[in-house]
Amino acid sequence: MLDFQRYQLEFTAHIRDPKAHKKPARVVAARMAVYREAVFNNIFESVSICFPVCQKAMGKRAWRALMRDFVKNHPAKTPIFREIPQQFLSYLETVKNSPAYDLPIYLGQLAHYEWVELAVGTLETAQQTETIKLSQKTDLLHEKPVLTPAHMLLEYGFPVHRISASFKPKMAEKTYLLVFRNAEFEVKFIELNSITFQLLNLIKENKMTGKQALKKLAEEITHPEVDTVIQFGAQILTDLARQQAIIGSI
Repeated sequence: MLDFQRYQLEFTAHIRDPKAHKKPARVVAARMAVYREAVFNNIFESVSICFPVCQKAMGKRAWRALMRDFVKNHPAKTPIFREIPQQFLSYLETVKNSPAYDLPIYLGQLAHYEWVELAVGTLETAQQTETIKLSQKTDLLHEKPVLTPAHMLLEYGFPVHRISASFKPKMAEKTYLLVFRNAEFEVKFIELNSITFQLLNLIKENKMTGKQALKKLAEEITHPEVDTVIQFGAQILTDLARQQAIIGSI
């Protein structure tokens, strides 16, 4: 290893974990402290802004300690600050089940839920939107409903959208959400029931008209009144179109 490479490793090791690694011999302590605090504070701020509820649920001291461990131990794959929150999700996957960390059982899912707003808000959809040729007259039953390209259908084991400093669930609870970006580039969240979640998955994953998807749904849930399911589902699709989660039909 060349001298400058050894120096770089010593420098970065000290920044990540100053208690375990001494600073390079040729660096003034005061200057090293500036680098050390600047790196940690920048990462701390970029992560904390994306996960405010996680921070409140854990408490300031525990959150800061978790951030210290993240900087110390996680081998991040990107230097881009906008992508650091996603790196934090990867870090949580590696430590969430470790008894040494004693993290809330819902933390990984809550963090993902908070990150989704950033992810949907920055999704690149211009090319995808250009290829969609919507019908001039929307027909959600006899044509295929089209979800806005910037969206995510999500299933969680905890009510992540209700977690706060005063509500920390101890029991699992299936939760279904649609997160999407509307025409005004606002990210919106809609809580779904399991039936609507199934319907939207059918529409998303299959080239079905709204009516075909609703008939398939009635079959899957063994509902005896297919016409009732179609009538109810048509109202749901219309409401989602009103909210701009569905942008038309093809």
